[in-house]
Parts: sequence; structure tokens; C-alpha cells
Amino acid sequence: MAKAKLSLDKVLLFLYVLLKPFYFFPSGNPQIADFVMMLLIAYTFLFQLKWLERKYRFFIVITLLFLYDILLVNGIWAIALGGVMEVFESTKWYLYNGAVMLTIIVLGQRDPRGYAKWLFWAVACSLAVQTLALLFGLAPGEHDFRQALFFNNPNQLGYYGLLGLGICLFCARFFPVKSLYLFLVIGCSLSVIAASLSKAAILSAVLMYLVFLFVSSKERTGLFWKNVVCVLALFFLLFCVSLYTNENVLHDATIYTQVKERMETLGEDSDDNLASRGYDRIANHPQYMFFGAGEGQYERFESTITLELHSTIANLFFSYGIVGTLLFLLLLYAGVRGHRLYSWYPLFFQMVYGLTHNGIRETLFWILLALYCVTAGLSLGSIKNGGDLHGKNLANLRN
Repeated sequence: MAKAKLSLDKVLLFLYVLLKPFYFFPSGNPQIADFVMMLLIAYTFLFQLKWLERKYRFFIVITLLFLYDILLVNGIWAIALGGVMEVFESTKWYLYNGAVMLTIIVLGQRDPRGYAKWLFWAVACSLAVQTLALLFGLAPGEHDFRQALFFNNPNQLGYYGLLGLGICLFCARFFPVKSLYLFLVIGCSLSVIAASLSKAAILSAVLMYLVFLFVSSKERTGLFWKNVVCVLALFFLLFCVSLYTNENVLHDATIYTQVKERMETLGEDSDDNLASRGYDRIANHPQYMFFGAGEGQYERFESTITLELHSTIANLFFSYGIVGTLLFLLLLYAGVRGHRLYSWYPLFFQMVYGLTHNGIRETLFWILLALYCVTAGLSLGSIKNGGDLHGKNLANLRN
């Protein structure tokens, strides 16, 4: 089979993913990577949007309905509050991410497996760059207890690592990739997540990896035992070094001790409860349950915090009501339908992270959802002719 040609859209997509972790402006503003993505969106809609397969219509219709509901709710509240545009501010990110999803679908429908492969390597390179920056202390604030690298805060780094891990584990189902490369990608993602010391990201990543092991065992790809051997070999190496040097290597490892300290305080910190995450405003303002209260002007609400609600689903429910939440859940279903239940886990653990953080505006989340949608069309026979993680056929992890 001839190698796929390098196209402008792939170059722009690669640049976007590579530049994604570099924040030069305050959070809430477009970053350098977003300008690259806007070029890709414009190029796609001007030169590539010729047709869409019928199988994507349901997903696209639900996407448009979801975006319309957000426009409607925030628009009405902006008017009701006397023209306060802060309520309408978040709408731009939903529209932007909706355009990103449609862009990935338009481009990916021509060669779903090829785009999955391209995104895998783009994310792998991006994770590798961040890991090298972490190892060599190239990022600002390298001596901080919680690392943010080039992001504005550590939680953004943790979520980026979690999404990178999810995208790579999902994409690796559809093309040949050696187990060594996959393990390196997993190691890089876990490293940046650990450096962020985000409890939600660490917990979600560990659970995602465990489910990956379970799926590997279930599908008999050989990855389960390779993972077990690698973990045992690592601990044996640490034991030998500790025995030889008469030192507790793990205890002296900075990241290990920091992660251990963070996880030992799980549930004890001031923000480790529902009220400090903003959940209390749902109970305090039940009148917004159906239509939603919109986003912004948070001082309107009786709550422990005057910031946005720190939860993806809870924020959607409070801001856009039952209708908006149902449309979002329907959008998730529209993306993952056609995939077997146990292949949903990379997306599911992004939602687990979202129980205590609002990750709805992160573009990589929407790219992952678009990948689910575009790869659902791969036939079982087509996947079986793909590759695997250990040199034979990963598509034993059948779609």
C-alpha cells in the first residue's frame, strides 16, 4: 500500500497538537495553537467541505442542536441581565469546538484510519516534547510543588496528559504501532500527569490504564502480560538499585513523594467536597433546572464559590438545564455508537475527571469525540486488516 501523502490539513493539525501545551496568554483567551486551528477550520470549510457521508448526519444534527441551545440560553440571559456580555462569553468556545469537531469529521471521513494514525503520532510527539521539558527543567516554575510546564495552571497540564493518553490508546486500535512506542507514550502521559499533581487526573489515568490492561487481556493481544512484565521489571530494577546503594530510591524520588503526599490528602483538602466545587448552587437554585442559568455572572448565585461550577456535567446541567444536558449526553452517544462498550473507556475517564473539573472547553476533548464518530464507520473486516500493538494485529481489539 502506498504511503499517504502529506497534506496541508495534516501539517496544520500536527502543528496545533504540538503547540497546544504552550500558553502565552491568560486562560480564557485564544492561544497560539488556536490560531493554527482556525486556519485549519477555514481551509477545511473553504476547500474540503464537498460532501459528508449520511452516517455522520445524526452526530452533526445533535451537535448543531446542542450549539443552538447554548446560543439560545446564553443569549436570553445576556439580554435579561441588561446586556451583560460576560454571560455570552463562553459561547464562543462551544462554537469554536463545534467547528473543530466538524473539521475532524470532514477531513477524517476520507481515511479514518490514516487520520487516527496521524493524530496518534501528533499527540505522541507533543507529549514527548513536554516530558523532555519536564526532565531537563526547561519550563518556567520548575521548582514549584505542582508543575504547570507551559500551561497557566497545573490542572490544565494534568487534563492535557489525560486527554493525550486517551487519544493515543483509542487511536492505537486502528493501525500498526509497536508496543515499545505505545509504552513510551503511556510513560510520557503519566509523567506529565504526575508532575501536575492533579488528583482527578492521576486517579482517572490510573483507572484508564487498568482498564486498558483488562481490555488487552480480554482481546488476547499479548499486551497484558507485556505490561505486567514491564511493571515487575521496573520494581525489580528499583529494588536492585536500592539494595546496591542502600538507599530508598522511591522515597528520594521527588515526583513519587509529591504524588504520594497529594493522594494521601485525598478528601482532606478544602476543595475536596461538593460545595467547594460549586455543586451547592444546584440545590440552592432549583428554578434553573429546566432552562438553565447560563454561564458567567456567578455572583448571582448563592454558593460557596463565586467561580464557575467545577464539573463538566454539573456545570452543563446548571447552566443549560435538563435540555442542554440531555443534548450533550445524546451527542456523546452519537459519537460512540458503533463502537463496542469496552472501547468507550478513553472517553469515559475524561468524564470521570470532569466530576471535579470543568473540562468542556478543552478542544482535545472534542477532537477525541470526533475521532469516535469518524472511526465508527470502519468495518470489522477493515480493522482486522490493520495492525496491532505487538506487531501482529491490534485490531483484535475489534471495533
